[in-house]
Amino acid sequence: MEKRKSLILFLVSFVFVTLFSRSTSFLYAFEGFDAAIFKQMGLAVLKGKTLYIDYFDNKGCFLYFIQALGLLLGGNFCILLFQVLSLMITLVIWDRIIMFYHQGRLRYFCLGISLLLLLCFYEGGDLSEEWCLPFASYPIYLYFRYLKTNKTIRKIEMFVVGLCLGIIAFIRMNNASVFLGYFLVWYFTLLQRKEYKRFFTDILLLFSGVMLVISLCVLYFYLKAGLYGVEEMVYGTFLSYFEYFGYTPNRRFYVLNVVFYILFLGICVTFLSINSTHQKTVLISTLISYTFFILSSGTRCFTHYLMATMPLFVVCLATMNVEKYRKANLGLAFALMLPIAFYLVRPIGFFVNDLVLNKEPFRTSYANFHHCIEEIPESERDSIYNYNLSGIGAGMMQHEGMLQCNRVLYSPLAFHLPRLHNEETSKPFTKPKWILISGDKTIDENDILFIQDNYELINYFDHNAQYNKGLDIGELVTVCFYRRKN
Repeated sequence: MEKRKSLILFLVSFVFVTLFSRSTSFLYAFEGFDAAIFKQMGLAVLKGKTLYIDYFDNKGCFLYFIQALGLLLGGNFCILLFQVLSLMITLVIWDRIIMFYHQGRLRYFCLGISLLLLLCFYEGGDLSEEWCLPFASYPIYLYFRYLKTNKTIRKIEMFVVGLCLGIIAFIRMNNASVFLGYFLVWYFTLLQRKEYKRFFTDILLLFSGVMLVISLCVLYFYLKAGLYGVEEMVYGTFLSYFEYFGYTPNRRFYVLNVVFYILFLGICVTFLSINSTHQKTVLISTLISYTFFILSSGTRCFTHYLMATMPLFVVCLATMNVEKYRKANLGLAFALMLPIAFYLVRPIGFFVNDLVLNKEPFRTSYANFHHCIEEIPESERDSIYNYNLSGIGAGMMQHEGMLQCNRVLYSPLAFHLPRLHNEETSKPFTKPKWILISGDKTIDENDILFIQDNYELINYFDHNAQYNKGLDIGELVTVCFYRRKN
């Protein structure tokens, strides 16, 4: 029975990722935006470059190691298989959480709704939040196993929780916040019971798991570049995260975060009948976790950030009291899900536009880019500077299996992070033989003068730059290739 269930969840995961992970699926040409930058970092690892020194992005190294391993073993298809395995493990864990409360059709209904919610936040796949899901879900499963069966969390399991916390921190640190609330309640419970020995033992085991992950990462970067490599890793993984969110306030995204918090609170109150100690414990620990997530997300909240909170939504679905308040709970749940269901329009729209109608614009753009690259001598292809095309340019380079030569792969980071901004502006803009640039986007006046004096336009083509924000609305940008004059 377990083998059959695992096989079904594997097939479900494979179909889901294949249909909706546009950045890795063989059904699409698209390389992604954020995902393309992650893959460029993975490609840099394979080419012997040192992360955060030779190439910089503000995520954790485990994310880039996953990309590197996938690219090494089989390219995008192998990354897709890793995604399938990750999602299958996540679904197995979610299913076990739900089984503590529901059986039969209601169990499958909750799992199906969870998949739909995941699709709302998926945004093309291969994102840091997706890779964190199994590591964030497993500790929550252990917590609910304790609540429902009174089976204590074993020492080895607490050590594994520490490993999960460490791995998430080295993918995207704030995503670990989604299970911290549960373990704060767990530790508080131990103190309340005066189990001081167990309390300190569990703290030590958790810390040991985290330290093992930290030690492996520190060792890798020390062997690559000594203490300087370790310092740059710490900055790129942790310190730059706080800088980025501190220097990029955006009211619209902050409002979105608050709206989702209120919505989440409504879902919690709706799904839980707050008339028992058990359900009060669930509500408190869930809200603490979600509060941690909001506080650690800063002033920005893109839709895919909320994918990290999926285990909390699964908890709400699992603890839904349908026996006592069946009609009221299901009715209110349906009403609360409507705003979230709005986000299903985009992934389904992309699926219809790209696969059913065969109107994916990236196939044409990548073909045009390939034609331009063929006209560049082999000896000059490692000196292409992606000036302002960011993830779009990274995707085009990745599609050709090439690395751009600028250190900061996501160009806005060079403006938002003071340290990177000082580094980038202090360097003479003279190294690249080629500059990849969009004339339709903002260009610094000094750079315009420099390019006009030292470079000449060789090639260009039109690309639908707004495709990431809407469905083929027809707004084009011109992708230009400039070559340095002799």
